[in-house]
Amino acid sequence: MTKSKNDNTHADISANETDGSGGLHRMSYRDVAMHKVMLQDIVRTEAYEKAINATVNPSLSVLDFGCGSGVLSMFAARANASKVIAVDRSPFIKNAQNIAIANGFEKINFYHDDHQSLALDEKVDVIVSEWMGHCLFYEAMLEPLLTVRDRYLAEGGTMIPAQVSLHVGLVVDEFVLDDLCFLQNSPYGLDFTPIAHVPFQQSDLVALEPESLLESIADLGTLDMRTITKTNTPRVFTTTLIPSEKTEIFALCGWFSAQLSPEVQFGTGPNDIPTHWDQILFPLPTPFSVDPSRELTITLSPQTEQVGKEQFWCWSISDSENSISVNELQLQQEASFDVPQGKL
Repeated sequence: MTKSKNDNTHADISANETDGSGGLHRMSYRDVAMHKVMLQDIVRTEAYEKAINATVNPSLSVLDFGCGSGVLSMFAARANASKVIAVDRSPFIKNAQNIAIANGFEKINFYHDDHQSLALDEKVDVIVSEWMGHCLFYEAMLEPLLTVRDRYLAEGGTMIPAQVSLHVGLVVDEFVLDDLCFLQNSPYGLDFTPIAHVPFQQSDLVALEPESLLESIADLGTLDMRTITKTNTPRVFTTTLIPSEKTEIFALCGWFSAQLSPEVQFGTGPNDIPTHWDQILFPLPTPFSVDPSRELTITLSPQTEQVGKEQFWCWSISDSENSISVNELQLQQEASFDVPQGKL
């Protein structure tokens, strides 16, 4: 079974506005409801608390990049960090400061800055950040985080999370296909042909059950947050996969897992305890036949690297006989045209 999330909480929305630091920021991040959703994600929040407690001691300073509600900064302060610096480009950071003060953490240093405007006169021992969007890249926060790391992490310092990995599976759930076909089936006795193809070429946020996928899944790659550089950040993730049975698939499913510290990790896939990240569905325009005798090659590629810009993806699947490729950025560009105001 699949649950579509068309009201993506992390998705870019049209109402962008200046955040006071010269950049654009997503209005959803000024909304208490969004921070409430993330704080209610017990898997996420408790894992970060455990990793911080296992890492931080009174001799270490901590920088929380993209601090949001400030919860990770307060965890670091509660773990007796020698100094805690909380950074966020959203005006919501004033609320985070008030929350910290209400909890007795008056010594946390709050900075209303982004990765470009932040100016510190010291380096830190630990950088903690909950930067991951849906399928890692939805929020385009990786490169800003690496900029902050390169400027302010002390030699031998620690990153939380330490590693993040991307995974992909093969969707066989016919409910997914039924949902994709909705506009093709003349709902309400009306012909939606001009747009009926779009759901098959557009990624979507979903919550899938384990039985929606074949048992065979694949790792697309792992990013070591201490060593990865902005110049070698992958733009295309490629893997091979032997399908566990002969069948038809209707989509790919992508998700990530995070190793926060040596003993603390969590995943966001269909077989994991649900989180607010869910998974991303990458539909296929036509059903694709898979067979254990034919190795599959799968690629996923995030197309947007700018904070505040909507994330688009390319994805493909191929075997020795057939291949399918989708570029939703190209689809978006083809569909973009100016419509004059007034009667058409």
